This record gives sequence, C-alpha cells and structure tokens, in this order.
Amino acid sequence: MTKENLLWIGTGLAGTMFGVLVAFGASGVAIIFFVILGGLRMTAIGWSMRTVADEKWLPTWVIIGFAIKLGGTLARFYMVTVLYGLGDSFRYYRVGTELATQWRQGQIPDLIEGGALGTRVVEAVTGGLFAIVTPDMLGGFIMFAMLAYLGQLLLYAAFRRHAKPHQLKPYAILIFLLPTYSFWPSSIGKDAIVLLALGMCAYLVARVFEAFEIRWLLGLALALGALGVVRIHVAGLVAGALIVTTLIAKVPTRGDPVVAMRRLIVLGSGLAAGLVVLAVFPDVFGVDITSTQDLDGFTTDVLRRTSESGTVGSGGAVTSPADIPGALAHVLLRPFLFEASEIQHYFAALETTMLVGLTIWKLPVIGRNIRNWRSNPYIVFSTFYTIGFAVAFSVVRNIGIIARQRGQVLAFFLCVVIGLGWEEKPRVSPMSRVTPEQTSSAVD
Repeated sequence: MTKENLLWIGTGLAGTMFGVLVAFGASGVAIIFFVILGGLRMTAIGWSMRTVADEKWLPTWVIIGFAIKLGGTLARFYMVTVLYGLGDSFRYYRVGTELATQWRQGQIPDLIEGGALGTRVVEAVTGGLFAIVTPDMLGGFIMFAMLAYLGQLLLYAAFRRHAKPHQLKPYAILIFLLPTYSFWPSSIGKDAIVLLALGMCAYLVARVFEAFEIRWLLGLALALGALGVVRIHVAGLVAGALIVTTLIAKVPTRGDPVVAMRRLIVLGSGLAAGLVVLAVFPDVFGVDITSTQDLDGFTTDVLRRTSESGTVGSGGAVTSPADIPGALAHVLLRPFLFEASEIQHYFAALETTMLVGLTIWKLPVIGRNIRNWRSNPYIVFSTFYTIGFAVAFSVVRNIGIIARQRGQVLAFFLCVVIGLGWEEKPRVSPMSRVTPEQTSSAVD
C-alpha cells in the first residue's frame, strides 16, 4: 500500500471520528481532532500536488507551513480575545452562530440584509461552517486559517507553472512561513477568504497564460466573483493586471494564429471583468469614478481616516509616476524597525527588514534579467498587480493596516524578486576542483 493511500485512509478515519464528536456537540474536544484532520489532509495535499521538480521537499514543507500556520492562529486568537478583547471576529462569530442555528433548524436565514456585502459574505461563510461543525471561537479561527492556507498553496502552485525548478523552494518557504501569511489571515474574517479567492485567481491566471488557454476563463470568472464580493477593488486590480499582461506579454507559441485568437478572447474577458468592477465600484464605495472631485474627496477621506491613530507613515496618494517608488516602499517595506511601537509591529518590521535585504541582494541579478521580463507572463502579471496594489493602497497611511493587508500583494512581489533574481548555482563537479598541477602529477 502506498503512502498516499495510507494518508487518505487516515484522513477518512479522522473525519469519521470528528463527525461523531460534532454530532454529540463536543466542540471543545472536537477542535483537537479537527486539527488532526486538517494535518492529515494537508499531508495528503502536499503529497498529491508534488511534481518531479519539488517531490523531494514539498510534502515536508507543506506540513511545516501548516504547523507554523496553527501557531500563528493561536497567536492571533490570543491577540484578538485577550490583548484587545474586541474586533470583527467577535461579530462574525456571533452572527455566524445565529445563522448556523437557523440552518440546523431547517430554516433559510436572511443573508441579504445586515451591512456591507463583504461583511454579509463572511457572516454567511461562518454560519455555513458552523452549521456543519459545532460553533466554537477557536475552532472558527482554525477553520478560517485552513482556508487561508489553501490560498497560500494555490499561490505556490501558480508560481510553479511559470518558474524554474531551483526557484520553487525559496518561494515556497517564504510563502509558507512569513508572518504576513501565518498570522494575519488566521482568524474569522475577510482576510482568510480573500487570500483563498486570490490564490484561486492566481492559479487560474497562471493556467490561462500558459498559452492563453480559454478553458480556464470560467473558473477565473468565478474566482474573481468570489474575490469581488468581499473586496471589489482587489478584484479590479487582478482584472487590470490581466488586461495589461495580455497586451504585452510574450508566449512561446505567439506565432500560432489559434493562440492569437485566444489572446483576443482573454483580452475581451479581462475587459468585461474590468467593466463589471467599474460598474459595481461606485455602489460599494459611494464615489463617482467619473468625477475628479469625487475621487479627490474619496482619497482625501481615506488619508484622513487612516492617519488619525496608530503608527502613521508619511506621504500621500500617487499623483504621478514619480510617486510610484515611494508607494512601493510604503506598501511593501513598512514598517521599518525604528517605526515599530507594538509587538506585532516589531514582527512585521523584522519581516520587512528581511524583504529589504532580499531585494537589495537580488537587485543586480534582476537588472541583468529584466530584458527577459516579457517572456514570463506570470511575472509580468505579478509586476503590474504589485504596482497597481501599491498605487491603490498608497492612500492608506496607517502602518498597522498596511501590514495586515500586505498578504494580498506580497506573494506577487516575491514572484518578481525570485523569478527574475534567483539564478541557479552552477554545480561543480569533482574534476573541476582539480588544479592543472594535480592533473599533470596524476598523469606523470
């Protein structure tokens, strides 16, 4: 019997045990078995998604990443419930429990009324999960953390479609272990759902750009819809990057007329998605995007509201291309160590310091490889998405908010840094270490 079969059998047994506990309402004890079930499933996923390029190390790192994720979940739970004692997670938990009770009684709850669309979606997801699993606050955190971790796995799988084998392990380690991913999207809330939907979008975009394969467009439309109902502006950034990449990226079969036709279909689909975002955006944010005055007022209001408390960064909204480098630094690399004022800020600052060092280290190689940039459409997509995200979030001046939202862009930024800057080390054979003098002595 293979290891894969044993893993799936173990997963089934754990699921059966967990179902029995849920049926009897043993929520506290069930959390332990839920973690065991999750670990078995992640192990099975790690084995099933491996390829020749990463089969030696991927299953192990998937499990390590899941263990780190659970640690981040416990830390996030402690911060929300003990240090602060408030937050959106409490609201989602309370409403989700009420919705779950209605589902269990055979009633169809009202999912239309009750706040903004994104909030209602998270409440509905929480209620759906709690209708299956006995409601528990910590259990809810773990369930949402698992959803987020699936998003991380999809982000890795997307990168793998267009990366070189030697680039996979450093990217995977960063995506699985960075605090941005192990801590922030590990609670009941929008961040976990957004990360899952964004991972789905990234993977399907990567498949589309292999040869502009239109068979993936329906799935991409559904993933964009799932992302858009929670954060329409992030879905708009994905659509925008898709459009620009379709226009300028190269593909290996670009001389094929069939591929050219598919490129036009992908472009049309991207434009359609962009038009939907433009149509919905005013209703979500209450701003007329055709009015310069309304847009200026909107950005000014965001600047004001995100500058009233916490650690505030200097600067403002991007108004010209010259402002883009500063926006990238603000969104990707803040807070700096000297700006940290709370313990979570110090962890974020250590992470950003590492990112600064990694970027500086790889910058010369990136400069040499930039001429090949258009030949990798997923890197092109990641570049424009990263720039677009930095421009959009440059109006947010609160460093804490930026650190929390960075998970929506960091994977794409790392794709550019590692995809262009991580070269394979030449392998030195034993004979190459022999000096000419040693060779002549051996011959003599």
